[in-house]
Amino acid sequence: MNILVTGGSGRIGRYVVRELAAAGHTVTNADLAPLPGLPGGFLKVDLTDAGDVYQALAYTKSEAVIHLGAWANAGVVPDTRTYGDNVRGAYNLFQACADLGIRRIINASSAQVYGFAAHAPLYAPVDETHPLRPVNSYALAKVAAEQAADYFVANFGLTILSFRFMGVRMPHEIGPEIAHMAQHPASGAWLLWTRTDARDAAVACRQAIEAADVAPGPYNITGRQVVLDRSAASLLTDYFPTTQQRDDLTGQASPLSCRRAEDAFGYRPRFVWTQTQSHPEPTA
Repeated sequence: MNILVTGGSGRIGRYVVRELAAAGHTVTNADLAPLPGLPGGFLKVDLTDAGDVYQALAYTKSEAVIHLGAWANAGVVPDTRTYGDNVRGAYNLFQACADLGIRRIINASSAQVYGFAAHAPLYAPVDETHPLRPVNSYALAKVAAEQAADYFVANFGLTILSFRFMGVRMPHEIGPEIAHMAQHPASGAWLLWTRTDARDAAVACRQAIEAADVAPGPYNITGRQVVLDRSAASLLTDYFPTTQQRDDLTGQASPLSCRRAEDAFGYRPRFVWTQTQSHPEPTA
């Protein structure tokens, strides 16, 4: 399959490009700058330029798209650009796919749409029906992009899956963050004490692109369990005492439920990181 990956040079994108290429797909990285050593092709694409987006999709004869390209958080650029560029880029991509007949899209959203940096979860495990309470321009843009995705699904017949990624990190980043969190557990609350290995995020993208029949809409994507040597229930009790703990919150299982992704396309993280368990990348 010919697959365009926007933001393929980024933290998640580089692993997605490698995962897709290893599975035999033809991959093109559409980004502002190449990442040396990545397999597949590269096109310099400004997602805020609709012409760039149309040309990239047409030139590569793309059959599916994994849309990761965006300003990666609030504060990288002024908020007007964070919101405006990210929403414009997503809309340009969805419109171009609709016009060119490209039906399958993975849209990178974020668990920041739930607003746990400022609001306790109403209940846990948190599923995709939990209210959205964005607290910055980045999260607000992700909500808008999800709404745009719903519009294109309803009116143009696209299949767009919005992945609400939580705490995705490259393998070398995870260990130091766990060590810091072990000393300061409160620092992990806004990401519910989880981390997602970027290699697992990449597999989720591939699985969803390859799945024969999968429903559009939001999907939580995170690690399998909390990274601290404590139960999820005890962490929530200490730091989010108002959160309703439901019966299916057990042991160290992540307070962000990925059940929908597991049922839809088989997502199940392979790399479980804890205070005593790590999975560094093999050295060349």
